[in-house]
Amino acid sequence: IMKINEISKENKNNEYKRDTRREWEERLELVLDIAEQMVMSGAEVARTEYSIRRICKSFGALRTEALSITTSLIVTVYYGEYSSVTQTRRVDKFAYNMDRLEKMNELSREICDKKLGIEEGRKKFAELMKEKYYSFPVQVLFFMLIAFTFTLFFGGSAKDAAVSAFIAILFKYIDEFARKLEINKFIPIVASSLLGGLFAIMAVRAGVADSVEMVSIGDVMLLIPGIMLTNSLRDMFGGDTITGGIRFIEATLVAVMIALGFSVSSKFYEETFGGAIVSTVIELPIAITIATALAASFFGTIGYACTFNTNSRRLTGAGLGGLIGWSAYLLAGYFMLSEPMKYFVAAIVINVYSEIMAVREKAPSTVFLVSAIMPLVPGGMLYRTMRFAVTKEWEDFGKLGVETLSIALALALGMLIANSVIKSMRKRRRKRLGVQA
Repeated sequence: IMKINEISKENKNNEYKRDTRREWEERLELVLDIAEQMVMSGAEVARTEYSIRRICKSFGALRTEALSITTSLIVTVYYGEYSSVTQTRRVDKFAYNMDRLEKMNELSREICDKKLGIEEGRKKFAELMKEKYYSFPVQVLFFMLIAFTFTLFFGGSAKDAAVSAFIAILFKYIDEFARKLEINKFIPIVASSLLGGLFAIMAVRAGVADSVEMVSIGDVMLLIPGIMLTNSLRDMFGGDTITGGIRFIEATLVAVMIALGFSVSSKFYEETFGGAIVSTVIELPIAITIATALAASFFGTIGYACTFNTNSRRLTGAGLGGLIGWSAYLLAGYFMLSEPMKYFVAAIVINVYSEIMAVREKAPSTVFLVSAIMPLVPGGMLYRTMRFAVTKEWEDFGKLGVETLSIALALALGMLIANSVIKSMRKRRRKRLGVQA
């Protein structure tokens, strides 16, 4: 009888362990679903790993180990004596989606604050995934807005900006076509840069535009991975070397493909029709140039916010971030001569602004930061650097490459330092409140 009782007790324990493990497998699957959407939408590594640990702790985990990189998620949960569950998830897509990031962040907070169970959490997740994107015509308009404003931002004429905006329509159709076919992301980039370069040359040749470079630079800003380059350096400085390294390599490859496309189009035109294209750049008074750049930074940032699928309620806040960041850069120019230092100051200002807006709007700071930093990222410089490499102008490549990298480093350091200081202040405040309580 004693043996039978022992066997019965052991069977019950095994059943309990199986049930407990099954529950944790389900919980961890939900956690990874949320984390996967956060990574795909553009969440930084620290935010993703923090959300994973926080949700698992609310489910009752004793300890959680999380590793997040751009292409993979690995999570191990310890829930009892010598009991653990590990799951991995391959992340094969990436596209900035600030609305989804905001929703996933809200869901993680709700699970922790309201102690939601698996069924409730799964139901909420399914509801949040039924999101509405901006319609295709609206996305085309915002593509045109980005190209138009950034052509003016970099000193192009109104004619250059108008031509750049029309070429942006072609870019959007190529992007949409490639997305539906799910082809390699480098193919639409090369196709867009190749056709964009040809149309820019033809427009100048026909007298519709003034400068091939100015027309091209507005459209390049739709493709160039300036924010990816900056974030890669920030990740590496922050200790996330794998993620930063992967993003840095990807940003470099994309920039090379863009430069290659525009260079091939230029070479093709010269060999086919003979002679180089003569471009003219119109010099404007400094006051008009500054006013144009400030207006372009505001509206151009709004355009980027839309392409990042930012909630319509956040568009004005994002636009103000771009305006404030560029204003900070201009003001810093009155006190310092070093270009990297100007960008460093502007990055700190934008980061502080994004944190303030995050508290005010109860949204992740990334929602505002990613769009607001766009006028500052050295996208145009990165494109020119790689174009010098493609055309084998090694001296210019070296000079501009160093300058581009130094500005990207300054932005990354500015964001990293500002973010670290703000996080430290928050931790101290929480500890102080905890002691008082």
